[in-house]
Amino acid sequence: MRNLSEKLQTKFGEKIPWVMGERIRIPRVKFPEAREGGLSLPTPGKSLILVLIYVFLFYLVLGGIYIGIRETVTVGGDAQGNAVFLYPTTNEAFIIESLVAGFLIYIAGLGFLLLYNATKHSFNYGYAIKIYIIGGLLVIAGFSMLQYMIGVKTGVIKT
Repeated sequence: MRNLSEKLQTKFGEKIPWVMGERIRIPRVKFPEAREGGLSLPTPGKSLILVLIYVFLFYLVLGGIYIGIRETVTVGGDAQGNAVFLYPTTNEAFIIESLVAGFLIYIAGLGFLLLYNATKHSFNYGYAIKIYIIGGLLVIAGFSMLQYMIGVKTGVIKT
């Protein structure tokens, strides 16, 4: 009996076109599969949610609430008409200054993410060291540029 069913299976295959004709197709439905006590359900992409979270965090980091509440000066200039990108005091900020500070904080944050990611590749030592060096450089670059901006705003660093 086993040989007969194997011969029918190889002869007709999984699709049986002679039952419903060749034009009718049976849709394939992907059912959830139980794996190790958990249930894997099809979900929407998590990357869209992650992008929206990062956009909202960027809005908070660059001072979006501050820019929305206070009347900030969008373009800066001194008495001679020269462009000024950093507001002379630490109590106020231009919008471009807030954007640059937000980008620098994100650069440093990306460096920390790379430092964390380097620990996941501990068995691939060369790759982990490269990621670690790039992450460290991004953290140092972002932090030092922010410190430079604060130094210029407070007057400690003269430009």
